[in-house]
Amino acid sequence: MKITLTEEQKQKLEEQHKTERDSRICDRIKAVLLANEGWTQRQIAQALRIHETTVWGHVKDYVIQEKLKPSSGGSSSKLNEQQTIEIISHLEQNTYPSTKEIIQYVQDTYGVSYTQQGMHDWLIKHKFSYKKPKGVPAKFNKLRQEAFIREYEELKANLGPGEVVLFIDSVHPTQATKITSGWIRKGVEKMIANVASRSRINLTGAIDLNTMSIITREYETINGSATVDFLKAIEAAHPASAKIHIIADGGGAHTSNEVGLFLSEANAVNRLFLDETYGIKLPGNSVKLPKKMKVQLKSIVEKEAQLFKDHSILDVDKLTARELLDTLKAPQPHPKLVMHILPPYSPNLNPIERAWKVMNEHVRNNKVFDSFTEFKAKIRTFFSSTWNIILPDLTDRINDNFQKLKPVVSV
Repeated sequence: MKITLTEEQKQKLEEQHKTERDSRICDRIKAVLLANEGWTQRQIAQALRIHETTVWGHVKDYVIQEKLKPSSGGSSSKLNEQQTIEIISHLEQNTYPSTKEIIQYVQDTYGVSYTQQGMHDWLIKHKFSYKKPKGVPAKFNKLRQEAFIREYEELKANLGPGEVVLFIDSVHPTQATKITSGWIRKGVEKMIANVASRSRINLTGAIDLNTMSIITREYETINGSATVDFLKAIEAAHPASAKIHIIADGGGAHTSNEVGLFLSEANAVNRLFLDETYGIKLPGNSVKLPKKMKVQLKSIVEKEAQLFKDHSILDVDKLTARELLDTLKAPQPHPKLVMHILPPYSPNLNPIERAWKVMNEHVRNNKVFDSFTEFKAKIRTFFSSTWNIILPDLTDRINDNFQKLKPVVSV
């Protein structure tokens, strides 16, 4: 964008630049002088740290009318008060990836034109910033989450002596490099080796928000059997506790029949129990039991007398599966452990999710591991040692000040 200035124009601009206090005018002068020296629009923009279209506007203003002073009020005067309110509301409901799309929307809707720099300035003035939206579970239920929070607050308020509340969850960190943002010198492209290993650790953990103590165990697979083992570890770690309230999501590992049987939940002895424990596959509820199956059940009752409320049920002619199930005895609840299941799609209600985030910050973010053995060692060291060191700084981040989600408006 070469322009040609007279010697008189150059001298006048140089002198004004030396005495001018308004940095905006100084930028305009520099843009004009550099264009005269043969600099490209892009080079001038990089030197002045402004947008290329702004450079073009500065030079055009001077060439056409020798204008150096910015217009009073800037580009905000292009839109009236009502239009401004409407655009702000529109942008709060719709997320655009760049100013170009917003400029087009304003042009199409109001017939008002903006440069990219002008729209950027308008957005900053009206308190918009360029950032990623925060993901929210699409299927969460606001009312169920609110109900859980009320129940949780009531539970806390009525805890008896020796009762504790633990939040549990599982996580599966991989050895693969977890590249995240960080402070890097301007103009520098920092490279990090990208390890694509799929090797992972399956961790289950429990956190007590009162003491900030955390228990973790590693498992080959996170399933009902692993959860039962972990619940036993929790019980062993709290020998003096009168009751342990476990809060977990409704995943299969926490709601399996195996877990239900261990906790002696009321519906744990059921159709699945008979199948998994004794190999008895009951027919549909209204179907009559075969004689062979009734004989098999009688042999079981001889060993497990407490299985049915009424043993004579097996003598009923044309006994259906539903009638049999109705006579199964409900076991006595576990003496110490009580499971509370979170509403679906509610990671915001489980504080241990934040503990996993802290683990990633200290162990995985932008870190490269030469071997899976090294990776596992770092994870284990974090929970056995690092956690206790950083404990005083965690209470502001990991607590039960639950984030209250709002339904997402489709964009």
